[in-house]
Amino acid sequence: MDIETDIERIRSLAETKEGENWRFRAYLRGLGLSDVALDGLVWRHLEDVAPRIDCCACANCCSVISPRLSHRDIQRLANYLCIDKIRLISQYLKLPNEGSTYVWGRMPCRFLRDKCCSVYEARPDDCRSFPHLHRREFRSRLIGVVENCSVCPIVYHVFERLKMELWGSGRTL
Repeated sequence: MDIETDIERIRSLAETKEGENWRFRAYLRGLGLSDVALDGLVWRHLEDVAPRIDCCACANCCSVISPRLSHRDIQRLANYLCIDKIRLISQYLKLPNEGSTYVWGRMPCRFLRDKCCSVYEARPDDCRSFPHLHRREFRSRLIGVVENCSVCPIVYHVFERLKMELWGSGRTL
């Protein structure tokens, strides 16, 4: 399978396949495959796809998705930027809802420079983990996976490969 990396093309393909992706999500939810086995399939495809995509040539996640920042993330960033936490929060973050976690105050990320992270060493844990496909319990994160198919070429291709492997080419869309 060819690896498409153009983000506009990925977005268009994902939009075209949105209904199919939601049906596949429902299929995976009811699939009699253990979580461990499903995670293994995801990881196998991730190991093949991820090295073939240069995240610094894309950086779409940094343009359209805001990470949730923990207190530890905020302290790490403040230390890295040599500012106090209050200033970091007032300059860069917002609290979208009462009782929620902080997110970037605006998008794209203000630390994105030429498609690279200017605070890479101190980036939030959510950024470090994206696109989260290496984590356990893939099935529990399927809504985010479907949504991220239009955001990240890695997610798009891993999900497409899962559809081919688990549904096969003769599936009813």
